[in-house]
Amino acid sequence: MDDLSTKKRKTKGAFWRKFLYAFRGIGSSLREESSLVVHIICTIAVFVLGGILHRGMHYYDWIILVICMFVLISGELINTAIENLTDMVSFKFSYNAKKIKDVAAAAMLILSIMSIIASLMVLIRALLVVLGVVGL
Repeated sequence: MDDLSTKKRKTKGAFWRKFLYAFRGIGSSLREESSLVVHIICTIAVFVLGGILHRGMHYYDWIILVICMFVLISGELINTAIENLTDMVSFKFSYNAKKIKDVAAAAMLILSIMSIIASLMVLIRALLVVLGVVGL
């Protein structure tokens, strides 16, 4: 019986440690990656604009914005992990390492463009609704 309760405590502690590791990863990425900071600032700006224009938005507009912003930030974190891993295993210049990092950066560019287009589509339409140019 005692072993079972000890095992449950260890499992519970391991569960919460995973969150600690995740927040530690976000913190180190914020310190090391200026592009992540830019993405977070843009995310905050999009949500503030959405709050200002909320009368012209449906709930699904918010869903689109939230998905775009969190996919963008997650993509940047994955890109950071790929770059760090590539640097760790590649001790000298390698064309393949460069290619891996370039492809990861290209994926981030695509995600950024998608997020900008989707956000502009939602926010411009919301602005037009608030101004009375189009109906909700």
